[in-house]
Amino acid sequence: MHFANNKLEIKQFESKMTIMKKITKLILGISTGVTILFSASSFIISDPHPDFRVPSFRLDEQIALSEITAKNSELGAFKASVKFKRKNADSPAKEFYGQKIIIDDNQQVDKILIGITNNLISRIEIWNQDNLVETRELGFMDKMTWGDTQTMVIDFYDHTNKKYKGKSKISMRFYGGTGFWGDIGTINFDLTEYGDFSGDKSIGVFAKSINSNAISPPEFYDLEVWKHYRSFD
Repeated sequence: MHFANNKLEIKQFESKMTIMKKITKLILGISTGVTILFSASSFIISDPHPDFRVPSFRLDEQIALSEITAKNSELGAFKASVKFKRKNADSPAKEFYGQKIIIDDNQQVDKILIGITNNLISRIEIWNQDNLVETRELGFMDKMTWGDTQTMVIDFYDHTNKKYKGKSKISMRFYGGTGFWGDIGTINFDLTEYGDFSGDKSIGVFAKSINSNAISPPEFYDLEVWKHYRSFD
């Protein structure tokens, strides 16, 4: 009788193991399918090739959007991406680095600085005639590894853009790797109240100290620009 019970228990155990194996295979199959789906989706909605690209870019250089021939057709918008690397973050001064947008034919704003600081904050500065008009900051959402290469992407649209007619906005994503696992830092700013941003714009990079004269500039490279760009958001 005891032997019969053991045989029954063994059969029940084997049955459970078979069910668990099937469940495990099902979970693995679903996970693989989801991964393939995300990869395919990323490929399908991936950005078209940039209209402008330069491997190296100096702090004193600028590129005017009017000089770029566009393959895209969404007027009133552009996107700019640049690789960023800074080896040493040990500085007593507060430093600010990122992309610089020069604005033509706007009486209220002639320059926008947008990027990150060395104390792990995303930052925007709005300038007009060498006067700082407004500043906004937002703390990082995730850890940043100094010395690694990160990517800084700027999206900009003005009131002539069909998707957001009557509105103007600038936003930044700062991330490592491909950005698949999320952003390190983000920030955005509604520019609508600051007038007409449909004039020509020039794009550059910058590095400056906020509270001293010393600066340890980072590396900027692989600047890419999409003119008349339509985002997927």
